[in-house]
Amino acid sequence: MSDNLVPPPPPSDVVETSSAAAPRSRSPFSWFLNILGIVFVLGSITLNFILLIVVIAQAASADANTRVATNIIKKGNTSQTVAVYHLEDVVAPESARAFADFHKAVIKDNKVKAIVLRVVSPGGRVTSSDQIHRMVTELREAGKTVVVSMGGVAASGGYFISAPAHEIMAEPTTITGSIGVLMTYFVFEDAMGKLGIDSVVIKSTHAEPWKDAGSPFRKLSPREREYLLTILDEYQQQFEEVVRAGRGDRLKTRTNTLSRVVGEGEAATVEEITETEPFNGKIYLPTAAKELGLIDSIGYRADAIDRAAELANLTKPHVVRFSRKKSAFELLFGAKAPEIESIGPKAIRAYGTPTFEMIWRVQ
Repeated sequence: MSDNLVPPPPPSDVVETSSAAAPRSRSPFSWFLNILGIVFVLGSITLNFILLIVVIAQAASADANTRVATNIIKKGNTSQTVAVYHLEDVVAPESARAFADFHKAVIKDNKVKAIVLRVVSPGGRVTSSDQIHRMVTELREAGKTVVVSMGGVAASGGYFISAPAHEIMAEPTTITGSIGVLMTYFVFEDAMGKLGIDSVVIKSTHAEPWKDAGSPFRKLSPREREYLLTILDEYQQQFEEVVRAGRGDRLKTRTNTLSRVVGEGEAATVEEITETEPFNGKIYLPTAAKELGLIDSIGYRADAIDRAAELANLTKPHVVRFSRKKSAFELLFGAKAPEIESIGPKAIRAYGTPTFEMIWRVQ
């Protein structure tokens, strides 16, 4: 044997093991939970996808009749339908848009014989009130019997809307009247002065006298006040004409003479003012409103529905409430979709632009 041969190492007692642990088996219950979770997620995604397709399809096929939802209040002969519509809250552009959908849905529907307009509003924007007033007039001209049912308050623009109806019924506690127009805006002149902020307004030469009349950055001059008052007075005249046309011989006016103190201290004088009710901006409870011919009777919505059916000679009235149909956003998420508007009530107020309103509000 050669001396260069190296003897083999002695056997070791150490047992080699793999660095990777042996896989552990999963219980049947764990597998069941995983499968159940996957099925739930896939089912939820599928259901929402189907709902989205349905909503998009409804929106794509929407016409004048599908932009309003209906709910049967009382079953009867469908050819003797009484359509009930609630006009609530402050009258704004969105109110006119929603009413326009109702107007389109019923004006050419020969089954709709009568309309009960439920008004619960202190009024609002002049233009929006005028738009709805015109549509109510068109419904009457189309041969529909129109009865207004007033809620807690139906004043100013709320009354402007109601005036064309065949009859007006108010609840025992209704506040109505407030026939008048006002302009509101904020003046920031003093506050800006305290903050050290100046307002710079450069007007074109021809428009210099009037372009920024009613600016929120300075107080109104006597000349501007007189000018804006002429606009308010013209709106007032239109309001009075609407009431006279709608109420006709039922309207009773009366003239009152009032005294008021003008000025202070030794310079104070007593001035007499002549006013004509109900065109003096005053609010009335139903009894006084009925005496003046602003309303015809006192009762609730159910009474107004019965009266509308009676005036339209309906023997088996089918009473249906119409309302604004929910948008796709509302159907999916249960909330009203945010509106993007270039010029709206909130935006106008935010920038301090004067607004002309037919509204009952204490300033």
